[in-house]
Amino acid sequence: MHVRFGPGGIPIQCKGTSSMEGVACCAELGLTAMEIEFVQGVRMKKESAQEVKAVAGRLDISLSSHAPYFVNLCSLEPAKEKTSQRNILQAAEITYHAGGSITVFHPGYYQKLTPEEAYRQAKKNLEQIEEKLKQKKIKIRLGAECVGKKSQFGGLNEVIRLSQELEHVVPVLDFSHLHARRDFPFQTKEDYRRLFALLDKELPGYTKQFHAHFSEINYSDKGELNHLALGTKNEPPFEPLMEMLAEHGYAGTIISETPRLDYDAQKMQRAYEKALKHAR
Repeated sequence: MHVRFGPGGIPIQCKGTSSMEGVACCAELGLTAMEIEFVQGVRMKKESAQEVKAVAGRLDISLSSHAPYFVNLCSLEPAKEKTSQRNILQAAEITYHAGGSITVFHPGYYQKLTPEEAYRQAKKNLEQIEEKLKQKKIKIRLGAECVGKKSQFGGLNEVIRLSQELEHVVPVLDFSHLHARRDFPFQTKEDYRRLFALLDKELPGYTKQFHAHFSEINYSDKGELNHLALGTKNEPPFEPLMEMLAEHGYAGTIISETPRLDYDAQKMQRAYEKALKHAR
């Protein structure tokens, strides 16, 4: 078991515009994963999802998805709660039919709530989502993404706690967000090792099937500003991560969220494969 790499969305190098064409293009580029982006809404039908599943299975492309951005599980407004639950449920259901293993979502915003109040509200909504998925016999992981702004609910400790207390919720490690929010700044291989040691302690087994996003990032005192291509400012650096993953035998998926999606996924994959050779 090793680490898979792929783009967040259809590869830039792909001439087609459909998810199925994107999957095929990932295989042509030598990549082994792709995240389907439902960020503006879930428009894929069940039949199309099943066709994508067949192609991804044949080409050995691991699929995941990103739920719509219109999610705030911490909201106390019934209409926003309903919309947030619906968006995650729709994305999770279609991803399941596409053969995907996880649907990623942004947990929410503190707004006027204390961190503990926001946690309780998010957990309540996620419990209801899990129950609805169970009723539909849909088995899929729900990925609570580590957020990049200090105004957002979903810091590292919060998503670990959600994962510990809910059956199907797991963290999605966004390394750039962890760095920008200063939840876990990265400079060296040891910094990455400490994060994975923490995860091994708090969530046994997770680091054998972790899911993560990577890009470099521009940030301020308030956190994330915008994602950057690899090699822009080396914050956070990707090569120490590739070396650490290879040396310790961790397994999972890393999705490139840089402006150069598939190009940078390939760059990370090459660095990881080089590190694997040295680690043997």
